[in-house]
Amino acid sequence: MSSYKTIGHGVPQGSVLGPLLFLIYINDLHTCIKSSTVRHFADDTNLLFATDKSKPRNRNAVRNLNKDLKSLNHWLLANKISLNSTKTEIIYFRKKNKTIPNFKIKLNGIKIIRSNDVKYVGVIFDEYLDFSSHIETMNAKLKRANNLIAISRHYISRNLMIQIYYGQFHSHLTYGCQLWGQNENQIKKTIVIQKKAIRLITFSDHLAHTDPLFRELKILKLSDIVTMHNILFTHNTLNNKSPALFNNYFIPKSINHRHPTTNNPDSTYSNLKGSLGMPKYSSKSGESSIRFICSFNWNLVLRNLSIKYPNKYISNDNWLKSTKSHILKKLLKEYFLDVYN
Repeated sequence: MSSYKTIGHGVPQGSVLGPLLFLIYINDLHTCIKSSTVRHFADDTNLLFATDKSKPRNRNAVRNLNKDLKSLNHWLLANKISLNSTKTEIIYFRKKNKTIPNFKIKLNGIKIIRSNDVKYVGVIFDEYLDFSSHIETMNAKLKRANNLIAISRHYISRNLMIQIYYGQFHSHLTYGCQLWGQNENQIKKTIVIQKKAIRLITFSDHLAHTDPLFRELKILKLSDIVTMHNILFTHNTLNNKSPALFNNYFIPKSINHRHPTTNNPDSTYSNLKGSLGMPKYSSKSGESSIRFICSFNWNLVLRNLSIKYPNKYISNDNWLKSTKSHILKKLLKEYFLDVYN
């Protein structure tokens, strides 16, 4: 045991209260930032600065960002917190056909190095926001997990193999999947790796059809996992259980007629993209936005549930909105597994 020591400033490292005390300690950091938006997660702080689309090389933008960083450095010095400027990165989010402005951003007199991708809360954000870097890194982890499964499957039971799958494979597969898993073209390789894991656990041929294997093991496919996360997120948001940022994120759509149009969910012409009493995607959101995809998934699955279980579930979303999250999750898993043939 070490001797007692008086702490003049900062928080005790490794203590239970350390993270909470640190958050209180830096709680007023954002007050010194004037032009940027501050985002905190524990000791990981980010500044978000939006440039003018019509003037991407605007000198005022560079000047304002440098002012914010100068104010940040003064705040850190005043509060006796050190920051390694050489480890601080800057990333410019842009479209692929857009050139990078020649920004000179400095912190404490040191030029900040531009990065093609940054890791934040376990998710790698690349400059195009297509999450290709994150998927590539994750696929490497999943392949190592498959190697573990391939070696250990000869010595342990299937139940233990499933536990290894959920601990070493599934945990990486589901983390942040609602961000990087929405584009099916991006996750093709990940889907192949997951199928290989299922074949390894069941000692199946490398070309065996995997749908029956998923159903046998009661494991969901990646695409269905993403859909489930979308629906659960929509459910929590409609019930005001998501962060306040998502208040009014989904606007229920009401229809005052019953004509057979694409706008009527009971019509055969319905496109399921904004049904009666269900979340309607914003007109400002494109079809690749999470807002649109979540609305579409919610409407589509609700319609399929009402068709598949006509005696068990009602044909509107009142039941789904009022039910508990864990019950909805169990129902969705049962629904997806029943589809596998």
